[in-house]
Amino acid sequence: MNRIFLTLFVLLCACSTVNPLKEMRFQPISTMDYTIASWYKITMPGKPLKVYIEGDGYAFNNNGFPTQDPTPKSTFWREVAAHDPSPNVAYLARPCQYIMSSTCSQQDWTTGRFSKPVIDAMDTAVLKLMKKAKTNQIILIGYSGGAQISGLIAIHHPEQVKKWITVAGVIDYQRWTAWHGDNPLMYSIDLSKYLSDIKKINQIHYVGTKDEVVPMELTQKILSDETLIVPVYGAKHDRGYDKVIQYIYNEQ
Repeated sequence: MNRIFLTLFVLLCACSTVNPLKEMRFQPISTMDYTIASWYKITMPGKPLKVYIEGDGYAFNNNGFPTQDPTPKSTFWREVAAHDPSPNVAYLARPCQYIMSSTCSQQDWTTGRFSKPVIDAMDTAVLKLMKKAKTNQIILIGYSGGAQISGLIAIHHPEQVKKWITVAGVIDYQRWTAWHGDNPLMYSIDLSKYLSDIKKINQIHYVGTKDEVVPMELTQKILSDETLIVPVYGAKHDRGYDKVIQYIYNEQ
């Protein structure tokens, strides 16, 4: 436990001057396998909670090799969460981001990034945040690989999910890894196997037309209803979404 919080302390001190979430309350959330880093604000208990779920972070270096620490270097998703004016908002990191639990291994941000232990931990974290907000209604907003996480959580709680929103989201990881010629995520759960459950969820997906990390055609291939897809012209993987972020903020 001391190792966990020492790692966290070092990370927070290193980025404290640029951490967009500094106005939100930090909360480490204990789950069966990991301690998850979260930041939140709750000003109207009982109202829906909006949960922003981070992407895969710094999982691989520029040479394509797995890193020793998947904590995101980009502040994009933290900034989006931090500026949401909604009364109840939370930012949820992925396992091993910011807090390197003793159980963490490279598999948790590579081939097993969507494994059952990872999904169960994220599900538990969301439920604990809902309890803190005293609400049974959530809006899940997943960025990049966080789309896969948020979708797998959503299908477990269809009656509690008011809306599932993704930005530059990986919805079918098998097509995605094949597109890039990457190794299969052999220890991960595949959201695309639950299409009948996905269709029951109120959802919208914002996809950048210039996104080379998650090309729009991959989203179009997995979602037969193109009215659920909003092309964001000129947007790349982590920039150019300013024109649609306000739509996300207006979701209540």
